[in-house]
Amino acid sequence: MKGSEDPLKDGEVVDDYTSAMTDHPLADTDPLISPAPILKNPNPNPNPPLNLISSEGVLPYLNITVSNPKKEVESYVSYLICSKTNIPEFGGGQFSVRRRFKEVVTLSERLAEAYRGFIIPPRPDKSVVEAQLMHKQDFVEQRRKALEKYLQRLSHHPVIRQSDEFRLFLQQNLPFLPTKNLLGDQDAAAGRWDFLRIMNHSVSKSNDPVYEQDAQFLQNKERLLTLEKQLTDSSKQAHVFVKAQQDIAETMGALGLSFIKLTKFENQHAFAYTPPAAAAAAADMKNLATAAIKTSRLHRELSSRTAMHMDTLHDHMGLFQGVHTAFSDRSTALLTLQTLTSELNSLYSRAQKLETFGSHKPNTLKLGEVKEAIRVTEDAKSCATNEYERIKGNNRTEIERLDRQRKIDLKDMLKGFVLNQVAFSEKIGMEWAKAAEETSGYA
Repeated sequence: MKGSEDPLKDGEVVDDYTSAMTDHPLADTDPLISPAPILKNPNPNPNPPLNLISSEGVLPYLNITVSNPKKEVESYVSYLICSKTNIPEFGGGQFSVRRRFKEVVTLSERLAEAYRGFIIPPRPDKSVVEAQLMHKQDFVEQRRKALEKYLQRLSHHPVIRQSDEFRLFLQQNLPFLPTKNLLGDQDAAAGRWDFLRIMNHSVSKSNDPVYEQDAQFLQNKERLLTLEKQLTDSSKQAHVFVKAQQDIAETMGALGLSFIKLTKFENQHAFAYTPPAAAAAAADMKNLATAAIKTSRLHRELSSRTAMHMDTLHDHMGLFQGVHTAFSDRSTALLTLQTLTSELNSLYSRAQKLETFGSHKPNTLKLGEVKEAIRVTEDAKSCATNEYERIKGNNRTEIERLDRQRKIDLKDMLKGFVLNQVAFSEKIGMEWAKAAEETSGYA
């Protein structure tokens, strides 16, 4: 046998992973067996929220990519953000803008301020320590991927995707500044909301209990907290499962290399003693080596695709940070309302005492001050009531949306996971069945 015809030349098998996959009898019809990447929909969210489908049946889309990291003169890295959409509010099909990470942080803060009570996907961490430890290029690429994933998640939110903040971030070729640098003091309503923000800050340090009366909300909150723990446990088990598949791949690879070494030994030394038997043994070990290396590659690819499917699980785990923030918004709004109500009751009591026991001029002046405080506090309470009711409504619709989307996503995840396990298990079984047939003489 010539060396060039030996499929185990230099310890490698000529049949690579692509040929191993295309040998499958379903390769032409089953996308799970095709060598092309499978289950990677170009749309990162193949099941957008149901309420995004218009009456005409046209599905709105907003596709976002982050690419081309560039180090600017000021020693920061900017990223090219390209968007393509058919949403009318954006007024154009394609557009791009360059943003730095600091502006992404600003976007997150402005969305959190403007959309209290909504479950907003969390932004990537700043990772200052990680940036110092990792190679600069690796860190920039990791951040690019994280930013792209974050913006894609925002684009799937039925409200956030159509917000002015998100639209300006994606379209406006100007620095994206915090809200406080944009509003100034000209808006008449700004004073009222500044007052509420001051109240929120003051009551945030209060130790008074917050009593939530909405039984359905309390039930949903408890259910989601339980679900968070279940998803965390599932994520740990999934990690163990993927690691086990990787270990199998490494073991099969090591087994294949061992058979290769035995084959080389038979070819180089055993022929001098029993050439026919040695040739047969060498051929059998070569077949076993080929099977082991092919199955090693299949196990490695299977573990990679399993991890890809489990990303859905991790994505929904990550959303619980937004869930906690939305519930915290509600608690803060309720505490603000309760504090204002208590303050208002105190003012009314004080006014009543002044009206009953004081007819002197100083008391009259104090009564006027108290009545003015009552008027201001009544206005603040009205604003706080409206804000609390708005957040309650946002919580309710967001919980319903999240439940629907989670059901769809996890169902698709499990379906893809099972199909991959079955398809690859079948292929791996075929490889070992072939090897068993080729070495049946030892039975």
